[in-house]
Amino acid sequence: MVDDNVDAALSLAGLLKVSGNIVETAYDGQQGIDAADRFRPEVIFLDLGMPKLDGFGAASWIRSQPWAEDVLLIAVTGWGQEDVRTRTQQSGFDAHLVKPVNFAKLSRLMDQHRSAGRKSVG
Repeated sequence: MVDDNVDAALSLAGLLKVSGNIVETAYDGQQGIDAADRFRPEVIFLDLGMPKLDGFGAASWIRSQPWAEDVLLIAVTGWGQEDVRTRTQQSGFDAHLVKPVNFAKLSRLMDQHRSAGRKSVG
């Protein structure tokens, strides 16, 4: 979970943990890619507007890594405009969720990822 809004990051991380997932948090794009490279998660949630490296740049870097081929990459942002959604797709995101996040929708995305033959989350 990567978001420069600490409260948002911790809230979503808490929900994911309660659901049985192992979660690591970071608070800017650079911390996010460093953590992802160490942790090698199966799902990554990225805010888009972050300091040091925005979510678009972080997503592009993550997608360039061999270990990230099957990672479910989800934008979690306050930006819901169509041009931003197009840019998230172009940056390698699998989904775009607008804050506040509907946890049921997020859970469905993770379940679909699992049933597509990828590893379980957490």
